[in-house]
Amino acid sequence: MKVIPINNNYNYGNLYAYNTKPIKNVNFQGIFSKSLTDKFNDGLAALDENSVFIFFPEKDERNSKYVFNSSAEKIDIPITKTYTYIASEKELPDAEFHASFAIYKKNNKYYIMDISGLGGGLAVGPNVKDLKKENKLKQGEIRELKIGDEILIYHELFNDSKNVIFQFKTPKEYNPQKAASYMTVQNLFTEQKAISIFNKATVTKFSQPETKANSTEKTFTFADVGGLDEQIEELRKYVLRPINYPEVYKNIRLNKGILLFGPPRCGKTLLGKALANEANTEFMYMNSNEFIGGTIGSSENSIRKAFDIIMQSPTILFIDEFDAIGKKRDGSANARFQDPVVNQLLGCMSDLEKSYVNSFVIAATNRKDLLDEALISTGRFGLHMEIPMPDESALSSIYDIHSKNQPLDESVSKPQIVSQMLENKFNGSDVAEMFTVGFFNALERLDMNKKIDAKLFQYEDISKIKVSMDDLLGAVEKIKTFKR
Repeated sequence: MKVIPINNNYNYGNLYAYNTKPIKNVNFQGIFSKSLTDKFNDGLAALDENSVFIFFPEKDERNSKYVFNSSAEKIDIPITKTYTYIASEKELPDAEFHASFAIYKKNNKYYIMDISGLGGGLAVGPNVKDLKKENKLKQGEIRELKIGDEILIYHELFNDSKNVIFQFKTPKEYNPQKAASYMTVQNLFTEQKAISIFNKATVTKFSQPETKANSTEKTFTFADVGGLDEQIEELRKYVLRPINYPEVYKNIRLNKGILLFGPPRCGKTLLGKALANEANTEFMYMNSNEFIGGTIGSSENSIRKAFDIIMQSPTILFIDEFDAIGKKRDGSANARFQDPVVNQLLGCMSDLEKSYVNSFVIAATNRKDLLDEALISTGRFGLHMEIPMPDESALSSIYDIHSKNQPLDESVSKPQIVSQMLENKFNGSDVAEMFTVGFFNALERLDMNKKIDAKLFQYEDISKIKVSMDDLLGAVEKIKTFKR
């Protein structure tokens, strides 16, 4: 999964944005024109429950942004994207109008917030042309939109200057593409000082939706991880909940470095990928060898660059084979190369700990005993989690995960297979390989390979493929030879 570098940073008070799409010129033909109504509806259709549609006049841009930032803490959804339209003075019929609003969606209901600057205001209701007091919104006030509600803008000094500019109706479909073609689209991230404004459950979910949607990499969740229930619960406690509800943990020093240790091929990397997807953050995988350069200082520079990326927005950085760069500083002949690398890691982890961004570094190793004690102390990689060889119960869970979509016939005995796996010290990777080899054994036994080679294989032949007990036992025997 690729980490998206942050470009075109803007700081509107406590609002941070990146990957901003430039606004395109749109020719509105008047305040009552169908064109403007369509654009309003496009903004509504772009909303999911993590985004906000914002409208304000160009001349009141600064004030509206200030009001939005000051009041956004009232919006109780995790904001990760905004669609903003800035109307020029020529597009509005009355230069005195300063009304601005933000609309968001929660539990399939729509809400509007008055973010008007100086002198402007909103009135919302089924019939607001008479501008009744109960229809007026105060600055920063939120009100639920009902079907048929009219949204009226007015100027406090000129109550006779008022127009109904929009009428609310539920969008027929979710379609963010239209709004994205001409509005300013911003993906948001925050630092701790802005968390009170944006209570974010996710911060990079929409950073590059097209890339993620078309990604060929398989997505893993905790449901794909078997036999590590205790470790998963620890990660929920120390990582997921602080990311999803940062306000709860704002005064707590979090363990931003997590050490996973244990035998190889037992699920450490899988657990890291699943964690990143559960947290809706980016996942950045690096093998320690990628940090090691051929010149003095290049390794330290590579480490610093990786940490610079994760300091921009919440990211799970997974470092495999961690002992290659985190070895004990012992004053040996190689110390002039190894010690600066460890020192750089110590400095980067200290910077991450002090930062407000909820990024986490997961380090995986088969040799915890080789690691420098300062690295695995509290404040750096202070949370240690053993990923052991799976026991019988764990193997049973892993079996269930990998057998879920397999065409097994009635001869397959799960208890017998689990017993064989336990006896031969299978890890999670071995279990997955067993089903792969078993499937190929079934193809061979059923002469499907001959049909495929002769191009005689028919679609209905797929339903005839069944993996038998003998196919799986044969796979166990084959994998045993690899483990000797």
